Amino acid sequence: MSQSSVHDRDPEGATADRLPSSPADASSSATRAGRHAASAHAHRAIPVRSQRRLDYRLRSLDTQPANYVPTMSTRMAGQPRPRRGLPGLARAAVLVAVAVLAAVLLQGFVVQPFSVPGNAMTPTFQAGDRILVVKSGILASPIRSGEIVVFRPREQLPCMAGGSGGDLVLRVVALPGETIWSVDNTVFVDGRPLPERGWYDPRFGQLGSTPIASTTLGRGQYFVMADNRSDACDSRAFGPISQSSIVGEGIAIVGRYGHVFFRTL
Repeated sequence: MSQSSVHDRDPEGATADRLPSSPADASSSATRAGRHAASAHAHRAIPVRSQRRLDYRLRSLDTQPANYVPTMSTRMAGQPRPRRGLPGLARAAVLVAVAVLAAVLLQGFVVQPFSVPGNAMTPTFQAGDRILVVKSGILASPIRSGEIVVFRPREQLPCMAGGSGGDLVLRVVALPGETIWSVDNTVFVDGRPLPERGWYDPRFGQLGSTPIASTTLGRGQYFVMADNRSDACDSRAFGPISQSSIVGEGIAIVGRYGHVFFRTL
């Protein structure tokens, strides 16, 4: 056998080894090839993700997504926050301005402080007492008997009222339309004794030494008297006062002898 014949048979033998020997073998090979292709296709179509094993002790901490990046504060731990002085000062300035404005409006339209001149209203007031007076324009009810009023008297008075010549503070004892007079040491209003609840100084009695002539008050007129009845510089000396002269009604004492002292009237 020559070498060429051997080489001529080798390819044929090799081909014969790779080809199926029978139709059944061919069918089986085709089936296996199809399964292998399907399996390869399935592996390519459905990628399998590897699952990481979590420690059960840390599962409560695994709450953030995988791509979560925590943000860090630029202020270091324990470092105090910077204080802003200007806003605090601005707020304080605003509060002071509001308080001053409220005080101005309160004094201008609602209440007014007043210093009691002289001893005409002892024992209710002492000379120099600071009282609060509600302006007459905002009084909720008309002035009643027994209330204390501050008023502006006429320019010329026949007596010295506290030596100040300014506003006076006295007590109302008779109202518009009423008639007042005195008999002995008793004051009568419309024929009935004046019901005073310890207003006057008992050392001088209800009238002192100056009686009251019978006086009928006209519209808008009030008869006023001092609580110190020995001081006759009141309506017994200068007559009734008009409603238009009344500044306001005293409601409380707020200062005495230069110290804070509070008592309602």
